[in-house]
Amino acid sequence: MTGFLLLAGAAVILVAGAELFTEHAGDAGRRLGVSLLVIGLVLAGAEPEELFTAIFAAARERPAIAAGDAIGANITMLTLVLGLGALPRPLPFGRRVRTYAAVASTGGLVAALALIGGVARIEGAGLVAVYVLFVALTWRLERRPPAIGEVAEMESTEHVSELSSGSTGAVLLMGLGIAVMGLGGWLAVDGAERVVASLDLEDAAVGLTFVGLATTAELFALVWAAARRGVEELAVAGVLGSALYNATATLGTAALVHPVPAAGLLSASWFAASIPLALVVSSRRGHLSRQLGWVLLASYLIFVVVTLR
Repeated sequence: MTGFLLLAGAAVILVAGAELFTEHAGDAGRRLGVSLLVIGLVLAGAEPEELFTAIFAAARERPAIAAGDAIGANITMLTLVLGLGALPRPLPFGRRVRTYAAVASTGGLVAALALIGGVARIEGAGLVAVYVLFVALTWRLERRPPAIGEVAEMESTEHVSELSSGSTGAVLLMGLGIAVMGLGGWLAVDGAERVVASLDLEDAAVGLTFVGLATTAELFALVWAAARRGVEELAVAGVLGSALYNATATLGTAALVHPVPAAGLLSASWFAASIPLALVVSSRRGHLSRQLGWVLLASYLIFVVVTLR
């Protein structure tokens, strides 16, 4: 029970830290003279919750929890988050979003191939390089920052933000948000270790399910907030971009800290890589329907049962 309480507390802390970071990132970027994309990618990562948790898990020699979190978070956001988001009304899935889906699937495929023999440090560096290449190419082709994770949320809220430009306090508050996420990541790993011990589960299984669910908590709020503001397509693109980020940058960074074993992760990584392509095939009319939402929810439940059995 203590492990689950720690995971729940970690989810709250991670969300609070991410919100603090996101709220002040725009003003901090202006103060530092850099773009929102640089703030998101360099200072905290496009999905800092997963990144911080993976780093702490790998540093504590639990790389299967780290990799499980990266892959499990992708499965959670692509099935549970998008499934719930599609229930009130269909989610838009236009041409730009389809492009993100195809790229996210490619990133997932690269991660799955890397996991076949376990991800060594050199392969981890390669995964990070793949992500950097994606960002550079996307920016070059679109002449605008790609909508990824926290960057997507910052873009969707920037036009309504009234933060004072050049505030030193914003830089400090953004730094505090990063520190809070670090604390949340540490608690998430501690909770995961306790769940492993109490339920006699493998590290990979706990990372894929409980930790992955905890670290994607903010994406639920992102999709629902985007729906209220009428920018659902940006939120969906953010989810897909986050999936690419976790499959490459998060998994790669974890491997740089500690090589990642393949045990218990390979089949889940193939599943995560296939979901974006399935979404493209199922959204030929340009949206994710309510019926597909129910299918995604059922897929997540089946995944959890199979993983924990």
